Amino acid sequence: MDYIFYDTSNKLVAAQILEQTEHHFHAKGTGSSVQKIKSKDVLLKGAVALPNAAAVAEQIDLKLLEIDLDFVWECAPADVFSFEFLAQEFFGAGASLIEKGAMWQALQSAPIYFAKKGKGQYVKQPQEQIQIALAAVAKKEERLKLQAQWVQELLDGNCPAEILQARDAILRRQNPNDLSFKAVQAAAEHMNVSQPQLLLHAGAFKNAFDLHRSLFVAEHYPQGIAAQLPAPVLDVDDLPFNEAVQLFSIDDSYTTEIDDAFSVQDLGGNQYRIGVHIATPSLAVTRDDAADKHASTRMSTMYTPGEKITMLPDDWVASFSLDEGTIKPVVSLYVTFDAQSETVFADITSVVERVKIAHNLRHDIPSMQLSAEDLTNELADVPCARAMKTLWLGAQHLSAARDAMRGRPENNNRADFSFVIDAQNQPLHGDESVTIVQRPRGSAVDKIVSEWMIFANVQWATLLSDLKVAALFRTQSNMGVRTSTHSQPHMAMGVPAYMWSTSPLRRYTDWFNQIQLLAAIKDGVAAPMTAPFKLREVDVLTRMGNFDEKYKAYNEQQNKMEKYWCLQWVNQHLNEHGFLETNAILIKEGMLRLKELPLYVPCVSVPAETPLQSTVVVRLSRVDLAQLTVDVALVSVLAAEAELA
Repeated sequence: MDYIFYDTSNKLVAAQILEQTEHHFHAKGTGSSVQKIKSKDVLLKGAVALPNAAAVAEQIDLKLLEIDLDFVWECAPADVFSFEFLAQEFFGAGASLIEKGAMWQALQSAPIYFAKKGKGQYVKQPQEQIQIALAAVAKKEERLKLQAQWVQELLDGNCPAEILQARDAILRRQNPNDLSFKAVQAAAEHMNVSQPQLLLHAGAFKNAFDLHRSLFVAEHYPQGIAAQLPAPVLDVDDLPFNEAVQLFSIDDSYTTEIDDAFSVQDLGGNQYRIGVHIATPSLAVTRDDAADKHASTRMSTMYTPGEKITMLPDDWVASFSLDEGTIKPVVSLYVTFDAQSETVFADITSVVERVKIAHNLRHDIPSMQLSAEDLTNELADVPCARAMKTLWLGAQHLSAARDAMRGRPENNNRADFSFVIDAQNQPLHGDESVTIVQRPRGSAVDKIVSEWMIFANVQWATLLSDLKVAALFRTQSNMGVRTSTHSQPHMAMGVPAYMWSTSPLRRYTDWFNQIQLLAAIKDGVAAPMTAPFKLREVDVLTRMGNFDEKYKAYNEQQNKMEKYWCLQWVNQHLNEHGFLETNAILIKEGMLRLKELPLYVPCVSVPAETPLQSTVVVRLSRVDLAQLTVDVALVSVLAAEAELA
């Protein structure tokens, strides 16, 4: 039978000739379809005593096994030659079509030995180049063998030391061409899991907690979480020292970065001079210096239950934190509060000064669990009692004014939750006992702090906006809450202008805005020219975008780790049969929130007619801390309750 041989993707293909025209062949290959082959693409043509193309291909493969490339290279001439010539040199002058086809395949498949010089034409490579190429091939084969070995170890649940050492780089995809990365990628694809899950399976992480934490740290703290900065250089001797005020802060017991405090001076006649005082790390900062670059990289202190990664190093925090018994520089907002006047607030001024911090009050201790009634009556046993009562009275006026602008009272029915992890001052491992305590929002002490901080942020946002000084504002409209370089109303809060400026030790927007605020306080109408950052700078927009992106990632990580500890709490409360029955609230169709925890779980078995906010009983089992899932089964539906989730 007559056959043609042609090249398809460096593979010699044989096909039985059915019809021949001047420029084409119609031929049948190993499949059932008929191919149309151009005459110029045919390498060989002739009769072969075999029944079909498949038999021809099989004979070529067998003949290919007889060809020794080293010997063929020795036989080849120094100049350009054809594969048919070399086939006759190797197999003899009467080389068959099968032997010629096998020689073409051998030459075409060995670019190390032979370079292609045209259709069917080759030239042999220099011997030194062949040795180098063979060494490279041998090295690649060794690497592939090592990769295959690592893949098998990973699948067996063992993590090779080389992969463990490169774990964080693998998670950050620093070098996708590295052997360790390729091994992890191949093993993960084989198991049909993500690369982090594969590394957890292989023991590269101690447990699921280590997995969730390390993934985040690897992405957002590639240089490690230890903050390294030169100690702040601070010369504040020329700042006035205000001996007339004694400051006190209100925070929880876990707060170490105390950025805000209050003072209250009794002026007589129901008039008080109230001060809001904010720590001033920006006094030791110039634009784009090491501290500013560091803060603009981290963007915020990262909080998760039982742990935090600070935006600033400890020595920076210690230099500016408003700690009890110290004298520190602050930026102060003073306002005269008249408890009986229609004006209520007057004579608002801002100054940079030094003050003494008299008390660090902690609102989560029993003696500070104050109600609105407590703050209306005498508070003999509470530190700074008279000042607290004055601040409470002012906070009520501030809240009422915001409610009037918003057109409705603020909703403070949502519950907050505190996570207390029994780590005994040791680094977290993820298996510690956790207690989750519900704390209603909008307590009287919370309201004092929040209202006066909102007041300061509104006043300073208005000041920078009026002076046309660049700042990072917070706005809220139909588009939602966002950071902006333009001052606009924050409708949800009921204020005409707003920015974050009262937490400069913990948040970069506050740090940035304070840098600008100091210029505004010092230079007034000249501040647009003297402030370090100018309006419409591209760099300001870049920093704003970077902050939003980083802040969103931090919030997602905080939510993830809160979910982890909620599931750890569920694990702790499973009975001997491996399940826990508890109450949950129907938030929306198919979604529940546990009453005792800020844990949201899907449950599609709740009847469609069940009203929202109904309480149901669910059975929880099979907690997966790696996937952050728990099996949920509906037990019963109770009566609807008038509570918000």
